Amino acid sequence: MINTYKAYLDHSAGNIITIDEALTIYEKMAESIEKCTLEDKMDFWNDCIKKAAVYSKIRNDWENMGREERITADEGRTLAHNGFITSINVLSRIVGNEGIDNSWREELGDERKRIGDFACFVAFITGISNR
Repeated sequence: MINTYKAYLDHSAGNIITIDEALTIYEKMAESIEKCTLEDKMDFWNDCIKKAAVYSKIRNDWENMGREERITADEGRTLAHNGFITSINVLSRIVGNEGIDNSWREELGDERKRIGDFACFVAFITGISNR
């Protein structure tokens, strides 16, 4: 079976994030960082983008891995996922500490699969934006 966006939307696991939701959350997240006055805010932003790309690559490669490859890659995938979650939590915290709206973090939620999907959308958004 070939993966499609429609198949993703119909996935039985539920709690998906649509591309429209991901774009909205991403825009709010970017806007909050833009407003932030922390001197090294872009270091935190870039770290988040890099972690999204790393996690997204592992998920993308997953489809073509055999059973043994998946077993070997599983721990790295979990670590990459945890790293991305930590980085968005840090971004939320640094803007929140300045009184900047960080409601995007609550909109994203805490469900791991949804956050992982968001990481893939972040990689997509940044990838096509860097032409």
